[in-house]
Amino acid sequence: MKLYKNLTTALKEREEVKAIKLTLPNSQFPLEIFDLPHLEEAYLEGVCETFPDKIRGLEKLKVLSIKWERFSGDLSSILSLPSLENLKIIETPMRMFLLPLGKINAPLKFLTIKSSGLEKLPEEISMCTQLQELHLPGNKLKDLPHSFKELQKLKRLNLDGNQFMKFPDQIKMMKNLGHLSIDGNKFPEEEKERIQREFHITPN
Repeated sequence: MKLYKNLTTALKEREEVKAIKLTLPNSQFPLEIFDLPHLEEAYLEGVCETFPDKIRGLEKLKVLSIKWERFSGDLSSILSLPSLENLKIIETPMRMFLLPLGKINAPLKFLTIKSSGLEKLPEEISMCTQLQELHLPGNKLKDLPHSFKELQKLKRLNLDGNQFMKFPDQIKMMKNLGHLSIDGNKFPEEEKERIQREFHITPN
């Protein structure tokens, strides 16, 4: 799969473009990306500050990775994409992961929100019923929503480097969870001891 690094070139060959890697130079999202009908993968960095509240096209997009250090908008419309399976949000300011009203069209299996200042997940996260891997390292999470236990297809969960002081009991209800990483949080000593007892962990 050819990787395009120039939007002008990609638009000239738009019928063939399946993957792009772009550094966006302006604060506005380039709407021209919507004119790439066969795009399957997009890796976008730069100074983008907003994202459209409605998406046209991109019906074949499976992988989207963004790294926008000045972002201050809303990404919920991304979850209207009918083929999106893998969403990565890296070092992109986001206090809360907003979800669209109603339902999520994206068959999301892999979600990463890394070092983005995330403080809270919404109860509606349970609408991501196909989620298999969730990576949330380096954020400001203190707890998980009650509905989190409904993500029964989740196999891998990374909560490293957050602000948990109490182990999220919802995790105990995740029947298919095979890998959990929760290092670098703020558990007091008594909570660490409780976790060790309940999960039969031998301290180093």
